[in-house]
Amino acid sequence: MIIVKQLVNFVVYIKKVKEEYGKVQWPKKKEITESTSWVITMSVALGCYIFLFDFIANGLLKKLVSLFGG
Repeated sequence: MIIVKQLVNFVVYIKKVKEEYGKVQWPKKKEITESTSWVITMSVALGCYIFLFDFIANGLLKKLVSLFGG
């Protein structure tokens, strides 16, 4: 009896999942392309910013260390 109840609950769950799946508005190809381009652009920009900051900080720290006999 318990197995039948679990099976019925599972079937009801699957039906609800299908119903909700039908309500989903999937993005269009253009939206996906624009979003992907934006993510790649911002990732490259952030990478360049971090590289530049690291390069400058590294140079400043080397000069600071050399001032104190390092």
